[in-house]
Amino acid sequence: LDCYDGDGVDFLYDVYACDYNDDGHMEVIVSNAPNMGTSPWHVYALRWEVDHFVAEAFWSCPNGASCECPMVWGGDVDNDQKTEIIADVSNDGSFTPGTWALNWNPEIDDWDAVPVWTDYDDATVYGIGIADIDEDGTPEIGVGSYGGTPSGWLFEWDGDSYEMVWHGEYPGGEPVIESVALGDADNDGHAEFVFGTQQVHIIAWNGESYYEEATLTDPQSMLAGMNICDFDSDGLNELKACEIISGSGTEFIWEYYIPDVIPPVTTCTLSGEMQEEIFVSNVSVSLTATDEGTGVLYTKYKLDGNDWVTYTESFLVTEDGNHTLVFYSVDRNGNTEEQQIRMFTIQHHPLLMLTITGGKGVSVIIENKGLLPVNKIPWHINLSGGIILKGSAKNGIIPQLLPGQQKTLTSSVIGFGKTLITASVGEASTSAHGFVLLIFVVGVQ
Repeated sequence: LDCYDGDGVDFLYDVYACDYNDDGHMEVIVSNAPNMGTSPWHVYALRWEVDHFVAEAFWSCPNGASCECPMVWGGDVDNDQKTEIIADVSNDGSFTPGTWALNWNPEIDDWDAVPVWTDYDDATVYGIGIADIDEDGTPEIGVGSYGGTPSGWLFEWDGDSYEMVWHGEYPGGEPVIESVALGDADNDGHAEFVFGTQQVHIIAWNGESYYEEATLTDPQSMLAGMNICDFDSDGLNELKACEIISGSGTEFIWEYYIPDVIPPVTTCTLSGEMQEEIFVSNVSVSLTATDEGTGVLYTKYKLDGNDWVTYTESFLVTEDGNHTLVFYSVDRNGNTEEQQIRMFTIQHHPLLMLTITGGKGVSVIIENKGLLPVNKIPWHINLSGGIILKGSAKNGIIPQLLPGQQKTLTSSVIGFGKTLITASVGEASTSAHGFVLLIFVVGVQ
């Protein structure tokens, strides 16, 4: 796109992109080493204009003419709703003017520089980052050392000035240089301060104080880079560190791992119209599995003793009767849920058995063979054929018939000859042939 080689290009250590002046446009922030060139600038900003970069803001650190700015970062570290640039300034391992916060002042079109920390004793500073580790709404500034005892620091704005809230020293280690990163390294939803002194130190907040949550000992030489990111696109962050080329040049990527020994939990949801815990419609079956560890691999089920099926979407059960659903899930670590059983019954229509008998007139025996009571059911008895002088038709309403209950309907007749007897109760019906002899009906079958 463009190559900027204008004022301020001496020896460039680092670049960072942010909207430093809150004008709604991203700029590139450059950290420079004026002690290795001719310009006085430790930090400057480049804006994009049509098809090239233009330098638009410059900062020179007080008492820093002999120093370089190895690293910058950006964020609202003092809760003024504006972006600050945080810069470390040092002369290798010999001297440091400290860590500075650059606040953009639109009235003078320049930065107001505020010292974050200058009293580093014999240490010099290099790597830097920003995140709200203790989740109090004010981000901490994480700093790593170059000269002196290998160290890490956390600083926080207290409303009036910056204060040191944590400091750790690691004698015998390597300089931290750029190996500083702040972010959620262990995927617990909270940010950590991570820096390398050959070993990698992960500093977290436990609700009351900062503490070293973990120490990674794989690297064997000085580290020159540290990043927290989802490198393998699995939805979880990894931690990456690189040894310097003059060391082994090895790259490391770690992922926080919690042994997963807990199986998934599967929930079965049955949907349909019900009466007294009996479904009177088709039933939609949905299975939902959750796993807080490695995630659900698959869910299987079988209905009424049939073969196992891998669940992919909800399904309908339409047949009347008692049904047994067995199901379980397996997670990506192989943990298998204990089989669960869900039983349910479908009865779409009343199950009524009708039996026609003869004798004195016609009788119809009705038995409720279903699992639900039936209410206000209309019934009809009809005789056709022969000579029927009385009782060719009769009807009425059954107020209620409980499960397993029987009721006998009767119809008197007077007539003579063969006849067809038809009985219907609700949606159930049956018929039989018989012979009417005056008031009697015989030979019903």
